[in-house]
Amino acid sequence: MTGNPFNWSPCMGCTCPNHYPPSHDFPSVRRTLDVPNLARLTRSNDEPIEGEVHTLRAMIASYKAEILDINTAEPRLAQFIFHVKNRISLARRELDALRQERKHIHEAIIERRRLLHPTRRLPTEILLRIFRSTIEFPISRSITMWNDHWDFHPTENTPWSIERVCKLWRTVALSFPELWSSINIIINDDSFGDDSYDNTYIRRLVIQLHRSKNYPLELSVWNDDGYSHFTKFPPALTAILYSFSTRVECLHLYLTSEMFCALPSLHLSFPSLKSLCLFPTDAEAIDGYINLDLFPCPLLRRLHVVEVSRVSNSFRLPWTQITHFSSEPIRLLDPNPFEEEWTQEYREMDPLGFSSLRIFTISKWSYQDYIPLVQVLDRLTLPTLKKLQVSCGREDLLDSDDTFIAIHDLLNRSGPPPISVLHFDHAEVLAGEFLNVLRTCPTLEDIRLTSVNKGAIRGETLLQLTLKVDGTAPLVPRLHILHISDRMSFDMQTFVDMVESRWTLAHVQSPPLRRLSEVNLCRFIDAENSDEPDEDEVERITVLRLLMSTGRKEWM
Repeated sequence: MTGNPFNWSPCMGCTCPNHYPPSHDFPSVRRTLDVPNLARLTRSNDEPIEGEVHTLRAMIASYKAEILDINTAEPRLAQFIFHVKNRISLARRELDALRQERKHIHEAIIERRRLLHPTRRLPTEILLRIFRSTIEFPISRSITMWNDHWDFHPTENTPWSIERVCKLWRTVALSFPELWSSINIIINDDSFGDDSYDNTYIRRLVIQLHRSKNYPLELSVWNDDGYSHFTKFPPALTAILYSFSTRVECLHLYLTSEMFCALPSLHLSFPSLKSLCLFPTDAEAIDGYINLDLFPCPLLRRLHVVEVSRVSNSFRLPWTQITHFSSEPIRLLDPNPFEEEWTQEYREMDPLGFSSLRIFTISKWSYQDYIPLVQVLDRLTLPTLKKLQVSCGREDLLDSDDTFIAIHDLLNRSGPPPISVLHFDHAEVLAGEFLNVLRTCPTLEDIRLTSVNKGAIRGETLLQLTLKVDGTAPLVPRLHILHISDRMSFDMQTFVDMVESRWTLAHVQSPPLRRLSEVNLCRFIDAENSDEPDEDEVERITVLRLLMSTGRKEWM
């Protein structure tokens, strides 16, 4: 075969007898005698006459000759079939080879295209943003709900993986100190053992700190209790912190209570620290320590605590300068038969006043029956509070209405503060109490009541929120975000009228009001006793869609 082998095609028009087997036209019936004189012999036992004998013998001789021809043709056809099967087998192998080669060609195309991929031409600034998004800081953690156990998920500091990919990535990684400035430090016997100065972990940690140059540092320090015998910071880590403490702006400490107790003796100082997270990994053991003065931090503004039931008792912190405080009280109190004694202990504590605190977030994610959010809220006075977020849990049952009452009391006790954001989740709200909060805090702009009880928001509340044209002073005039999710006992038309009024009449108020720009309405339906909205309710709520064309958002 010459030329391109892929141009081959089978010969379909050749009449050569060697390419195609011959066809035979055999008589349909061999046993029938169509000679009249011979036919009678088949119906009788008469002896054939001499002429008939010659005819019959001639026919037999002819048949024997045909058998000889068939015997000769049969092996030839068998050989032809053998050759055809070989050709078919060869064709199938060639077909498989073609398909395999096509696969290899596709792979080659992908490989060549990879060499032309746009990532090879990405600007350094884009690579920096991509690399920055891969950094995991601080050490991630998750809670096991059924036993309130924390799991930590440390990963290798990402820049070390990035720099090993290629020369370009290494150059970019080494060119930007910020990629090396977020560091997760794990304390265990392998990383800070007796021979720690010869340990690769220590050397890499020091190298990473030097590669961060003068960029502000974010440090996350976790003592791996299962593999650590340390009761205080290892000497090598202490020496490192002495050298670089002036650059630390964010610090996460996941330590045992004993290690927290040992921190003051190290005389560390963090003059640039702005954000601090304290997490005693042995939970309630921290309650046995009082007024731990960890280290000076004159610029501290943000504080987050986990598993600390009495922060002000356990730690001595510059409360007057803290502007953002959040807490995860997973195990504030364990269930026990002496709940009243614990409650009384909280009530006898001195109130806490935070003159600068603007954002306060408190939540519980536990399945325990008793966690004293009310006692925490009752102790607080927050005169500058701007944002309050309270999440009461994720169980099927809602918390009691005492929590929302405590929120109202806190707001009253605080002045009220210039609060603009109120988020409240997963608890009951006493009928009329929500309206009282609205009257107490006219500065509210973003209100989200989610997973609350039926009747938490009544028709009277919606009527008070509805704008009037008779000069009546509007309630919460700055409100522009409203999220509600409950079983909704109020009339849907009343709700629609309220939303529509705060959109269409906002500009005619004196002074003009801010329009509602976002409404999120989620109705819970009992699966066993379905109370699905009727067609009239659906039609009423769809009226709000007409306002979407002018810029507002609404969901149902």
